[in-house]
Amino acid sequence: MTRLGAEPAAGIKPVADIKHVQPPMNRKVVLLATANITEDNIFTNGLFQNVVLLYKMFEAMAWTPILIVNEKPKNLDKIPEQIRACRVVTAEEILKQPIPVYGYIEIGMSIDPNLRKFLKMIGSKICKLYLGNILNIDVETPIFYPDMNFAHHVIGELDKIWVSPHYAQHDQYAASLNHVPLEKPESQIGPYVWDPSFVLDEGRRHIAWRPTIPGEKELIVITEPNISFQKSSVIPLLMIDRWYRKNKSWNGRVVVVNGPRILQIPHFKQNIYDTLDIVKDGKVEMAERKDIVTTLKAYPNATFICHQFNNEFNYMVMELMWLGFPVLHNARSWESYGYFYPGSDLDAGGAILGQIKEHGGKLEIYKAHARALAWRHSPYNPDVQKAWEKLMG
Repeated sequence: MTRLGAEPAAGIKPVADIKHVQPPMNRKVVLLATANITEDNIFTNGLFQNVVLLYKMFEAMAWTPILIVNEKPKNLDKIPEQIRACRVVTAEEILKQPIPVYGYIEIGMSIDPNLRKFLKMIGSKICKLYLGNILNIDVETPIFYPDMNFAHHVIGELDKIWVSPHYAQHDQYAASLNHVPLEKPESQIGPYVWDPSFVLDEGRRHIAWRPTIPGEKELIVITEPNISFQKSSVIPLLMIDRWYRKNKSWNGRVVVVNGPRILQIPHFKQNIYDTLDIVKDGKVEMAERKDIVTTLKAYPNATFICHQFNNEFNYMVMELMWLGFPVLHNARSWESYGYFYPGSDLDAGGAILGQIKEHGGKLEIYKAHARALAWRHSPYNPDVQKAWEKLMG
């Protein structure tokens, strides 16, 4: 007789039964609208990674995801290898040879309402997923770029509007803007999805944090884009400076990625940057913007400081944690994971900076945090898949 004992995770079961999976065109077909994804733009922002991760998730659910693009790529050498196996169609091909479509989701590209209407006529739900901070963007844009239009809003023929969990405050704005009835708040939230496959290049790329070696300076890196108040280097720099004034013996350096961008602002340069002790003592380098892979290879012993306002989640935090890089973050939803400091609390962040020398002795604990956080948002997590299935229902 075999008797099985209780297991804490025994309730986790795959959504799809692999023994009874139907051929692709007999499954639920979901179209994911996106601009072409290339090696040049895959790390430009998280949007294109989102598209492919949702593709992986629907595939894992035994649906049939298809990327719908304006034009198919002409040179596969410029396409990330993990995307080359994805199904891809153009809008023109769908019009010429319609297929049964269960759902259509706009993510990385907006399509003409006439095509949406056509897809609706052949039975598809028409959905739009906003993965950007649209309310802040729409406030800032006319202030600083009065001649620019809102290309991310194409109104008409939409059934459902979704926002990412960290932009839940935008649900009413997004629904009203697109003339879609406001449903229950939970029915407008598209669960967040992340997986390390891009930063790892499906296991072909090997990057890992290493401790500072003797004779090498300690290194703090700030990688905020500095193109908006939502993600800027101001708070991290102030945090480091306040901590440094109490620790003048610190023999390290600070690198601000995309630093030249924020130096263009006279107020920042004259009234903040030039007053900092870390600047006066020559410890700050303002570097050009780099993608995450180039940054990690250039600074293998770095400690990172992230700061966001109204942008709760950040792929970069999870990428850094997965690879073992110590990263200070202020994402409230992730406060149990890694090195969290609240809001813009300079002293709380500085206290953590003082502990970073101990990071090497905490790597397995840190790895446990990183893996738990990744599973929480994984496209292979059955709970995430069920939530998306309910959303599409």
